[in-house]
Amino acid sequence: MQFIRSKIAFSLLLFFLMVSGSTEARKSDVVLERNVRANMDFLAGDALQGRGSGTGFERIAATYFASMMAQFGIEPAGQNDQAGAPSFIQTIEIDRITFAKNPTLKFGDRTLEHGGEMVVFRVNSAAASGPLQKLTADAKPSDGAMVFLKTDGRQPANDAFNVLMASGAAAIIVEETPQWRSNWTRFAVRKPGYTSINGKPNNGPALIIISKDAAAQIAALTDGTKVEFGGELAPATKQQTWNAVGKITGSDPKLSSDVVLLSAHLDHLGVRQNAQSPDNLYNGADDDASGCVAVIELARVLAAGKKPRRTVYFAFYGSEEAGGFGSRYFVGNLGFPKDKLVANLQFEMIGRPDPKVAADELWLTGYDRSNLGPELAKQGAKLVADPHPEQNFFQRSDNFTLAREGIVAHTVSSYGLHKDYHQASDEVSTIDFGHMTRAINSMVKPVRWLVNSSFKPAWNEGKRP
Repeated sequence: MQFIRSKIAFSLLLFFLMVSGSTEARKSDVVLERNVRANMDFLAGDALQGRGSGTGFERIAATYFASMMAQFGIEPAGQNDQAGAPSFIQTIEIDRITFAKNPTLKFGDRTLEHGGEMVVFRVNSAAASGPLQKLTADAKPSDGAMVFLKTDGRQPANDAFNVLMASGAAAIIVEETPQWRSNWTRFAVRKPGYTSINGKPNNGPALIIISKDAAAQIAALTDGTKVEFGGELAPATKQQTWNAVGKITGSDPKLSSDVVLLSAHLDHLGVRQNAQSPDNLYNGADDDASGCVAVIELARVLAAGKKPRRTVYFAFYGSEEAGGFGSRYFVGNLGFPKDKLVANLQFEMIGRPDPKVAADELWLTGYDRSNLGPELAKQGAKLVADPHPEQNFFQRSDNFTLAREGIVAHTVSSYGLHKDYHQASDEVSTIDFGHMTRAINSMVKPVRWLVNSSFKPAWNEGKRP
């Protein structure tokens, strides 16, 4: 009888443990509002002083995410630390380089100076020169050419212009449009310059806007005429920024070489004396503490369950607000072949519902550019097309850095153009925690499907940036 009682007790204990374990497994799949609040209170609280790009407070935020990933059992995927051990942190050295004097553009017998009949929007070196190539926006530039684009007063279409800026041309010289002319004075007083990340400058050509009169003169030249741009550089100003990066190595012998990236940017605008608030803090609750919380909660869920078949990376980028330096470094220093990065979901500003879509919906930037959004929607994601196409959000987040490298990369958001964007009023008190918690929960099942499937998203015809 004692043996039977013991056997029954043991069976009941096993049953309890099984039920308890399955309950815990179910709990691990649920994102709790209290956890969302706790993360948000720290990240967007006054103690982090607005997580200014490249500041010590941004570094604290990166260290926070590194600590969280370590607790979840996620593997470090940053740089080795000083002792040579793997770390979650990537320390990025940034050199800011500006011209000491206004640079010039020379062609034929003309010399234009920045701030006069030309303004320099983008450069990546002290000088550029090459043969003139006159093009329409949809033509292909030659490598090393000084390309001239006549606009006839019309702003170039974004996609066609992005192709030009991703080319191997030495410079893109564009005739002014009313839109550029309206901002001429603002750009004219700014010293042109560029940034170098760990010794590597920006990719892509210089971008120079010239007056209508200068455009008429350069249009009269023959193709092949030598065009020269350049000037004297001032000494570089040095600073740092930090990423936090972790990974879960996939369990499937074949699919583990595929990588799915979940990302967000951890910096904001920091302390600014012109802030319309008593403490001069730009806390950045919605932008983008909310996206960071989504990524860290998805990391927790994926780490707590059965190992995904694909490898999953989690990246928290520094200095997005200062020029996307964190994501630029990440994509330029991948720890795996670039063609194995099958998809990137960036999370940006999900802290409040967008009144332009249903209350429980999120939207995906560039929804029509690839088949990723529609496929995730089939798997239960409450994702719809971006209702604000005129805002060009696809090009305005870290996903675009990866998309320009050919990676299918989109941003998940619910930003409804609220008035607190980039204002000191973007405080934790403005967050709709019910919406935010439901939003993250709504992505658990679709993301789990993506990291366990063999589906490889692709750009739709003509939609790759």
